[in-house]
Amino acid sequence: MLRHSVILIIGCAAASGFQQTTNATADFERRADIYAIYSLMMTEPKTTHGAENNDIYLIGDTTVPGTPPEPCVPVPPAYERRFAETLADYQRRKDTPATLERALNITKPYQLLNRDEAKEFAELHDLRPGPKAKPKELFQKATDLFGLTDVYFNRNRTLALTGIPRTAILFAAAMNGKYSRRPITDAGKSGSGSAAR
Repeated sequence: MLRHSVILIIGCAAASGFQQTTNATADFERRADIYAIYSLMMTEPKTTHGAENNDIYLIGDTTVPGTPPEPCVPVPPAYERRFAETLADYQRRKDTPATLERALNITKPYQLLNRDEAKEFAELHDLRPGPKAKPKELFQKATDLFGLTDVYFNRNRTLALTGIPRTAILFAAAMNGKYSRRPITDAGKSGSGSAAR
């Protein structure tokens, strides 16, 4: 009896070690997908005032809530089941901000701003009349502060939802495992865009 107990304990320990390795691999792959998507989003991003003219992208270092609070992305029938899973992930995690890393693969330089720096930038670019402090040199190189929402996936990570506030973006995975821009929704609805992997 004792011999069987020892084997069971060793089996559980081995399974636990395998689970940790599997979780670490899944976390690494998920992070890679997240930053591939963010990199696509920050390649020629749209702004509320037209074409962007920043020498450097300033990006908040913490994810922000999406606007509107509930995604309104039109989804073709072929994506409805995966989109329902993606929305479930969104509902679970939408109120938990994530810290961003310097892991974007984009050609334009960028800087992540902490909450105080983001507030300072916003105050300097406030359109209301009144005295303004002399902006930091970094802030003179940008007209926009980008906030990114978290990236929400379906179970197999073949569909993802994310955005720059006021623009929800739906990403679908292709067979080759790479994300690239490809329409999967009606481009004229809700200002939505999409890309595929």
